[in-house]
Amino acid sequence: MKSRDSVLRGNNSNRESTGSESDLIARMLTGMEGLDARILLGAGDDAAVFKNKQTAVSTDLTIEDIHFRRDWIDLHEVGFRAVMSAISDLAAMAADPFGVLISLALPQKESREILEGLTTGIQEAVRKVGASLIGGDLSSSPGPIVIDVTVLGEIKDLVTRTGISKGDEIWVTGVLGGAAGAVKIWLSGGNPSMDLRNAFTRTPSRVSEARWLVENAGIRTMIDISDGLLRDVNHLADASDVRIVIESNEIPIHPGLDSDIALSLGMSGGEDYELCLVCEKGILNPLVNVFEEKFGVRLTRVGYVEEGSGIEIKGSYTGSSNGILGFDHFLI
Repeated sequence: MKSRDSVLRGNNSNRESTGSESDLIARMLTGMEGLDARILLGAGDDAAVFKNKQTAVSTDLTIEDIHFRRDWIDLHEVGFRAVMSAISDLAAMAADPFGVLISLALPQKESREILEGLTTGIQEAVRKVGASLIGGDLSSSPGPIVIDVTVLGEIKDLVTRTGISKGDEIWVTGVLGGAAGAVKIWLSGGNPSMDLRNAFTRTPSRVSEARWLVENAGIRTMIDISDGLLRDVNHLADASDVRIVIESNEIPIHPGLDSDIALSLGMSGGEDYELCLVCEKGILNPLVNVFEEKFGVRLTRVGYVEEGSGIEIKGSYTGSSNGILGFDHFLI
């Protein structure tokens, strides 16, 4: 992890000291000693060096007032969620996390307090997935908190969004809509239940589940559900030029949601970070009970693949998916 000088800073001589950048970085790394065996060189140099052969790399941004609000959740939860959201991309590829890099832009006046709060959550998440914190960057910010998380994972089997054929089945892990339900309540001025709040703040790690599905069911096509089931399934359909039919009555809905909004949030709410996977017909049926007993996580068939393009929805909600394809930062 390094720091960079900026020509935009000007003269710091009259500002209240919150500790040097090196001091702040050292605080984040304190208690994170010891490196994963796949890392040759960690934080302290200009770059980390790792020695495994097949590496998946992904990055994920968390921005204050876009992805979270400080009057909704505390800084520990923000840091934890930022890392786990990035790890979800590795889970979608059944990659085993081993390295995490964190870059932060923090308001200068509160930098020490913010960093200390974020650090406890970041460290919890890094330890939870069995990885090492190996670097990053730190800057002051004139505006919101910005957290950029880069994650490295080792791949044993290549898992992608492609390779879907007519007759394949669509499955998901867990329950959907809870995180979006919490946000909806916050936006209306209320306080969500603890279960819904946890759906937002305690982002799941499905790395072990993904590895099990690859090794025991031969799964080779997955995506994580970050922008809503329909939008992410649409990515799968586009990648293989097929049509995916979603059976809305089968979608596993978070039990804490009000019935009048549950289905729409389960289909398009986003922020669930569960897995959506594709397999040949019948492959997973004999494995569902074993999976659910092992992980304590639901595994549900929600649709199938046919010739054509795009998404079709059947069941309680029928018709086109136009207008409910989930979250996009640049669609208004």
